[in-house]
Amino acid sequence: MNLKNKILKYVLLCLFIIINPSAKASEKIYLYKGTFSRTILVDELINFEKTKKPSNKLKKLMYITNLNNKELLESLTYKIEVPLVVSSKLMNSTIGEVLLGRIAKIIHPNKTLTKELGIKAIRSAIIISSYNNNQEINLIDFFQAYPNKNIALNLKALNTALKKVESLTDLIKFYSSAPLKKLKDGSSST
Repeated sequence: MNLKNKILKYVLLCLFIIINPSAKASEKIYLYKGTFSRTILVDELINFEKTKKPSNKLKKLMYITNLNNKELLESLTYKIEVPLVVSSKLMNSTIGEVLLGRIAKIIHPNKTLTKELGIKAIRSAIIISSYNNNQEINLIDFFQAYPNKNIALNLKALNTALKKVESLTDLIKFYSSAPLKKLKDGSSST
């Protein structure tokens, strides 16, 4: 398949996801940590972001996971700059595929641990949330753009990944810098 067909297929897929009314955003997040398993509605997180007051269910989850209001709010609203062109090229590179595969082990459609499906859902959520939020995303934006009704989230793995989010930002900055200008401008064969 040539590059032109790949791009056309990718654009059509993105348009289908954005325009198709049956493509639903996530509603529930299933949290897993060892034998611990709970659910939380995405709307509860959105409400918490707006009001800064957690629901009773969210209070219980914060108590169990040993988080306070401030820590959870910072985690949910921490903005990451995600330029559309650069991040799209990065996600479709070999390094990006490996990174998305690792993220797909942390966040994936609930009851479906298919790596390929998880990668596509994450890629879609990143692109849509970046587009909708001036090329910046946070976890709530990501959850709202995730193209599956139910998300499974491995809390232990997520905690480890959040600590490494700065390295992802550094990777995007490195990728968009002068040494890789050919890739950035689209004149490379990757």
